[in-house]
Amino acid sequence: MSPIVRVQGLTRRFGRRWALRGIDLEVERGTVGALLGANGTGKTTLLKVFSTLLRPTAGRVEVLGSVLPRDQDYVRAKTAFMTPTGHTYEELTGLENLRFATHMSGPPLSDSSLHEILMGVRLENAANTRVRAYSTGMRKRLELARMQLRTPELVLLDEPFVSLDEEGIQLVQSKISDWRSEGTSVIIASHRIATATAGADRIVRLERGRVASEETA
Repeated sequence: MSPIVRVQGLTRRFGRRWALRGIDLEVERGTVGALLGANGTGKTTLLKVFSTLLRPTAGRVEVLGSVLPRDQDYVRAKTAFMTPTGHTYEELTGLENLRFATHMSGPPLSDSSLHEILMGVRLENAANTRVRAYSTGMRKRLELARMQLRTPELVLLDEPFVSLDEEGIQLVQSKISDWRSEGTSVIIASHRIATATAGADRIVRLERGRVASEETA
């Protein structure tokens, strides 16, 4: 079985600035990988390449056994990406955000099913509150709920623990464990080493856009 992600000589440049320099990396299917490093080390750029949001400047990138950017539509359909800022609409309520997302991504779910998902992230009491009134942590929980509307093969999480309290962190870790048990591959990018590596199968540390070290947990 081929890795969920295979990268050879990946380079990404923004003008004169090199964000990624000659990255070689593999992540096995059905595992949890952690990308660690301080801000500006290339973690987010790497996830954006995997998610098809960015094209590599050079190198070969295979995700889900498909080559990017050639097969980006296929990869995008089977990948879920949580960004630090999320994909929510402030003028809609939490429930309306999920309702809209289901119409965009596939067959709509019933409101009772959406309420169950919101309950799972402890937002049942804010279901009918507009997102503009949500705290940053509540928005992150809503984003976690949105990612449960579909069954992706690859989940990409960019700084998923930022702005969360201890209960929120446990919710994210529990969902990561669920994805793994379901055979879904997960890649986490974070600067919070202890939290991100809990349950990780592979740990990759980035420095200045390069792989500084790799280890199997």
